[in-house]
Amino acid sequence: MYRQLLPLEGLISLSLKILLIWAVVIPPGLSHADLCPPEARGFTRLIPTPEKMVNPVDFESDIELPMPCGGTLVLRHVCVPAEGFFGDLRLDLGCSDCGRGDYGFMEGRRKASVSGPFTIEDLPEEWQKTLVALSRRGDGLCPSPTDDSAVGFYYFIGKYEITRFQWRAVMEGGCEGVDLTYTVEDPRPRTDISWFEAVEFTRRYTEWLLEHHPETLPRFSGGRFGYIRLPTEAEWEYAARGGHQVSFDELNQGEIFPTNERPLADFAVFTAADALKPPERLAWIGTKCANPLGVFDTAGNAAEIVLDPFRFSLGFRLHGATGGFISKGGSYRKSEAEIMPGRREEMPFFLETGAYRSTDLGFRVVLSGIVTPTDRFGSLSEQWSSSRSTDGTEETKTNATVSPLAPGHRTELPGMLGAEATNLGSETTRSVLPDILVQPSGTDTDAEYATAIIRSAVFTAESMVNYALKRQVLTFDLDRLRNMTLKNLPETMLDALDGDIRKARAAVGEVDASIEGFAGFYIRRVIMGIQFNPDVFNAQLKKTHAELEVEEAFSQAVRSRLDILEIFNAHLEGARNNEIMLDTETVIRDLIPGAVNQGR
Repeated sequence: MYRQLLPLEGLISLSLKILLIWAVVIPPGLSHADLCPPEARGFTRLIPTPEKMVNPVDFESDIELPMPCGGTLVLRHVCVPAEGFFGDLRLDLGCSDCGRGDYGFMEGRRKASVSGPFTIEDLPEEWQKTLVALSRRGDGLCPSPTDDSAVGFYYFIGKYEITRFQWRAVMEGGCEGVDLTYTVEDPRPRTDISWFEAVEFTRRYTEWLLEHHPETLPRFSGGRFGYIRLPTEAEWEYAARGGHQVSFDELNQGEIFPTNERPLADFAVFTAADALKPPERLAWIGTKCANPLGVFDTAGNAAEIVLDPFRFSLGFRLHGATGGFISKGGSYRKSEAEIMPGRREEMPFFLETGAYRSTDLGFRVVLSGIVTPTDRFGSLSEQWSSSRSTDGTEETKTNATVSPLAPGHRTELPGMLGAEATNLGSETTRSVLPDILVQPSGTDTDAEYATAIIRSAVFTAESMVNYALKRQVLTFDLDRLRNMTLKNLPETMLDALDGDIRKARAAVGEVDASIEGFAGFYIRRVIMGIQFNPDVFNAQLKKTHAELEVEEAFSQAVRSRLDILEIFNAHLEGARNNEIMLDTETVIRDLIPGAVNQGR
């Protein structure tokens, strides 16, 4: 029996009644993004029931694994459609603007791939029944069992962040009789742990499952079982963006999953810019809405450790230098821009005092497995031979004749890009442009890279306009403060005004620096664009224009994305033909409307 730290039986009875209200079950076919917990879920004064610490919002399609002390790990299936074992899903990780201005090397858009180690036949029988039933009703992008063109490959991700209760159950033990005292802290994510301790949790928990409940795990030949580990960044971000429950466009173009016009605050615990009272602590798991995949708190609450080490993001690939570990999702202390799925932070493995920990840094886990079990080798060999005969030699020939770069542009840049671009050019030639030169160049890949450059330029320019609008507000406040100093005021008030004016000036300066940073980033996108074969790039410009015509049909923006795309095309052509001097001031003048740009 669980033992409550609450002496009054009446309150225990009350908590059980509230549990009936809080334990929401999602009916079949209802979108998880449309169902949010009732307002009553925010009340956390009562000692939690066991369900609150492992699965406060019950979905029919949940996958469960047992844990020590009578606990449960609840997982959500993540499906990747592919043609075979060597197929995977290519997606864009990172973000166009996660609030860092010109620091695109942190999480700039880049190509990545994701897949899962399990086919449906590898899973326990009860899991198979659940997933087959879902796919027959329609399971997003996941292929149905009767689909001859694609197969669903699976991994499973934690529905919630690992809680304090789950951590204690695995790492502290001592609950053979399951007489466990627990508190209001137990449903909160477990934080203040190192990367190494998170990995140790996955080892201990997997070994406990193998010893006590091996039948609950996926199983391969040769005594190989599924196991618990930290997610890779690609696995985490694919699931955080909505996984197979969102469209490819929503997956690759948006900064966050579709929220169905709900405010982000319905999905995330974070510090909003206009918050009267920012959150002071971690929330209980499951107190906000689930994302379309049925996963909670990927944005905000506790930031999350992933398996990968940090590497710079350089123009659609990762840099070769390997750094600390990656933190994803932001925490309750972070702003809206800092909790986007594409945002990433580098954390040190060690500080002077030892392994790095933070009180707002936790983790969630995935269930994965090996990809080369012995009974798969026949299929792997057959599919490998088939893929090489159809893609290998022919692709090499294609790459030799179809290049995304126009001949003669490998090392020379047009001379009319101006001093700003010349300085950026030397930096870009060392970092961004070499990446374009080494990219694979099959036809589909060329189109994807060109589209990514175009979209990145458009979003960067849009961010410049938004920051210019922010500058208008700041300068209005600055002028108001200056006008107040002309009045006959006490000396103490004038001193306070001087301090406020200094802060306002600094804020305007920071915005100006951000605008200039965006302009430099935009210029680099122009440079990257002129390195492409014009026919390839222009075809993607036309395609993007057609897409934006649909997206912008009801836009009320000061400068629409269609306007920006036309200006980008003009800059591209002018730079390519040495007709314009493209520097920071020119970009700002052309992209930011005159009324918004006044006073710079």
